[in-house]
Amino acid sequence: MRIAHAAPEVARRRAINWSIWNSPYLLLTLAACLWASNFVLGRALPHSLAPVSLSFWRWALAMPIALLFALPHLKRDWPEIWQGWPILLLLAALGLAGSNTLAYLALRQTTATSALLVQSAMPVTIAACGFALFRDRLNRQQLVAMALAFCGVVAVILAKPGASGTLNLGTVLAAAAMLSQTLYATLLRRRPKLHPASFLFLTFAGAALIMLPFQLAAGSPLPLHDQQGLSALAYLALGPSVLAFFLFNRGVALIGSGRAGLFFYLMPVFGTVFATVLLGERISAAEIAGFALVGVGFVLSKRTERA
Repeated sequence: MRIAHAAPEVARRRAINWSIWNSPYLLLTLAACLWASNFVLGRALPHSLAPVSLSFWRWALAMPIALLFALPHLKRDWPEIWQGWPILLLLAALGLAGSNTLAYLALRQTTATSALLVQSAMPVTIAACGFALFRDRLNRQQLVAMALAFCGVVAVILAKPGASGTLNLGTVLAAAAMLSQTLYATLLRRRPKLHPASFLFLTFAGAALIMLPFQLAAGSPLPLHDQQGLSALAYLALGPSVLAFFLFNRGVALIGSGRAGLFFYLMPVFGTVFATVLLGERISAAEIAGFALVGVGFVLSKRTERA
């Protein structure tokens, strides 16, 4: 009798798990939350660990974790891997090594909240890249929604000028990180047809390989003596790396990069909460105005999807 009752329960749990795996909005919301925490931790970690080393150790620690899931699939995926290694390396350079190193550099110069608000322009740039590279169509409502969000980000960039009155270097670097991540999200549609675990491991390995020369030049060892720093790196490897990219890549596979990019609007929402509670950051009036414009753009974009 117990076995008979157990079978429907197992089936029910599998159905729930499969339903979650096929719920792009939930998957992408969780990814945005995890990536927001990455910015807050990048700001909070001590400056003794260089940004390039932080990026290197993040991917180097994430790589063996991803390998545990990828190992059963790598042999079967090998023909696609061999044929598609250039795009795999490019995606690793853009979406992992490049964008994250630039973001960690930016966080030495500006607040986590400001850097996150700059990231929220990504739906605008993803749509623009989709049009430029793949001739994706844009309707008038989408353009209005994205323009509102873009104006919000411009307000944030101009809110905190540098010491000489010029643009703050941190916000400029955050914008560069955002553009690098934009290209990654747009080019994901060209990824080889690999199992998600194989793809994740290979991009992590590619990012670690790309960052290795910079790590050797920086010479920052793994902070084994610093329990707090080591715990933070472990979280970065598990949460914003393995889990977040798994969720985001799945979301893109379900609804496309253009629609998935809208969820970057949520990063400032989560990040502001985290930065306020954990870092004690305060938001200026210009940043509040920018935040409001980003929010209106997100709401309008969602209404456009449902229309």
